[in-house]
Amino acid sequence: MKAKQESAFAYFHPKNWIIILVLALTRTLVLLPYPFIVKIGELLGHALYRIPSSRSQVALRNIQLCFPNLSSKEQNNLLRKHFISLGIGFIEVGIARWKPAKKLKQIVRVQGLENLQDAVAKNKGVILLSAHFTLLEISALIGRNNIGVGLPPLVGMYRLGNNPIINRFFRNTRLRSCESLVTKNEVKNLIRALKDKKMVWYAADQNFIGKNAIPVKFFGHDAMTNASITRIAEITGCPVLPFLPRRLPDGEGYVLEIHPEIDAFPSNDPKKDMERMHRILETHILKNPEQYYWVHRRFKGSASGWDPYGKEN
Repeated sequence: MKAKQESAFAYFHPKNWIIILVLALTRTLVLLPYPFIVKIGELLGHALYRIPSSRSQVALRNIQLCFPNLSSKEQNNLLRKHFISLGIGFIEVGIARWKPAKKLKQIVRVQGLENLQDAVAKNKGVILLSAHFTLLEISALIGRNNIGVGLPPLVGMYRLGNNPIINRFFRNTRLRSCESLVTKNEVKNLIRALKDKKMVWYAADQNFIGKNAIPVKFFGHDAMTNASITRIAEITGCPVLPFLPRRLPDGEGYVLEIHPEIDAFPSNDPKKDMERMHRILETHILKNPEQYYWVHRRFKGSASGWDPYGKEN
């Protein structure tokens, strides 16, 4: 009860007024036709690109590391396109939260649905192994009955932030597509969901420092990665399918791409398993590199002590 009262009070705190205003504005914008919403997101992205920030520096450094064959001009152009994609992504959260199901169905296409149906037919849970893209919230739409027709309930991952209003907004958004949400510390609930023959939407591509962290090559560089998904797949015996989204150009909508089940996953080598997943991820990223979430410090915390984001770099 106390937590609910504190959450309600947060709406009246002056520091949150801007957040409330932005959410209200977004709620209004999503009433527009989808192509217009994308154009507004592009304008927002252009503005974000021109504002100096530490996130921009991180994204540029990641692009330099992952695409060393590009010229400096080409790398900066990719950075600009990435921030445009981020701007669209901000508006897309509102699309996922408020756009009517009928409208969403018109702009979202599932590719490889037969791969998922084959996995479901095994009468076990299914792990949709995904990654962090600027259109992350669009990925969750696979869990909506009018888009992922005839599929088991979807359980999603959820990360708590520091602001209760933002937490509530994102939680309510994902719960429109997911039956329930679990945090990274609720592994038992995730395993229970799989044993109950549900789908789990799981992204294992961000930096992780812990006892399950292993170095995995990502565009040729060591990236510390959480390999616990291999243990979860071993315990549950569930098929693991790469699940990767793509935003189409010119406001044409989205493709949610489901790859065939990864053969012999997991093996007895978690590092090899995650390397296989990252090769699939790299291939997908190269199709639309601006849509990956480059503002994350993917290469921090390596065992060698290498810090690509340090001042000397």
